[in-house]
Amino acid sequence: MEVANTNSEILDRLNTLLTRTRDGERGYQEAAENVKDTELKTLFLAQSRQRGEYATEIDREIRTLGGDPETSTSLLADLHRAWINIKTSFTGNDDKAVVEECKRGDGQALDDYQEILQSTSLAASTRELLLRQKERIESAHASMSRLAQVV
Repeated sequence: MEVANTNSEILDRLNTLLTRTRDGERGYQEAAENVKDTELKTLFLAQSRQRGEYATEIDREIRTLGGDPETSTSLLADLHRAWINIKTSFTGNDDKAVVEECKRGDGQALDDYQEILQSTSLAASTRELLLRQKERIESAHASMSRLAQVV
C-alpha cells in the first residue's frame, strides 16, 4: 500500500474519510428508520450523531491543514443505503439484517481509518484525532458483532 507523503495526498485521503464518515452518519440514520426495536433505534441514532461529530472534526482538520472539505456523500453509500432498504423490505424489516449491515459499514470505516493512519506524514494532531475516532468505531463494530449474535 502506498504511503501518502504530500499535504495534497493527505488532504485527499482526509476528504475521502470525511465523505465515508458522512456516509456512515446517513447509514446509521437509515438503519434507525428500518428497525422495529426501540433500543436498536436509539443505538443507531446515537451512532449517527457520533459519526456526524466525527465528520465535523475531520472537516475542521481539513480546513486547519489548508484544504477544502468535500460536501457530498459517495455513490457507494447511496447504493449501500438503497441495498439496506431493499434487503429490509425482503426480510420484513429484519432487525438482524440491519445490524449486520451496520457491522459491515463499521468494518469498512475501520479499513478507511487504517489506510490513512499508515501515512508517515500525518500531523500529530491529525493522527491523534483519527486514532481516537478509530478506537470508538472499533467499539461500535464490536457492539454490532455482539448484537448480530442476539438479535
